[in-house]
Amino acid sequence: NNVSLCMNGTSALDIAIKTLKIKNGDEILVPSITFIAPVNTIRYNNCSPIFFDCDEYCNIDINKFIEFIKTNTFMKNKITYNLRTKKRISAIILVHVFGNAVDIERVVNLCKRRNIKIIEDASESLGTYYTKGKFKKKFTGTIGDIGCFSFNGNKIITSGAGGAIVSKNKKLILEAKYLINQA
Repeated sequence: NNVSLCMNGTSALDIAIKTLKIKNGDEILVPSITFIAPVNTIRYNNCSPIFFDCDEYCNIDINKFIEFIKTNTFMKNKITYNLRTKKRISAIILVHVFGNAVDIERVVNLCKRRNIKIIEDASESLGTYYTKGKFKKKFTGTIGDIGCFSFNGNKIITSGAGGAIVSKNKKLILEAKYLINQA
């Protein structure tokens, strides 16, 4: 993965949304149990959060996400839209809460087919990796389109402040570095 360092985890999420070219007015899916940073960054970028219930591990309920995509969205020109609001759904922020890894294997192919970008907020799961399945031995934050990390004083590894953005896509990281360095 390629990496870019930034001011904090919130700025990592903000830059991730900008780097993925998510447009004003788009909708971004997010769990209802999370720190305020993912929701704030959605609003900073003039997008709307769509909240989802959480599972027994405090992560987004993947079953409800899949059901929502199947029954409450439609596709037009390879873009997914919310059936009720008619707005484009351009991303999902998967927050790995309390070191618990989201069941991402069930999300990746569906998001790819629906052209929904995956932003992983791995701020609370640095060092967590999958022990089975397609992503066995892969760390949280390294599977989606972009992974975001925080090094705040309450995190697993801390520098008092700071954040990081990672991606397999070098162009996304180059764009992130450009935006982080005052463009």
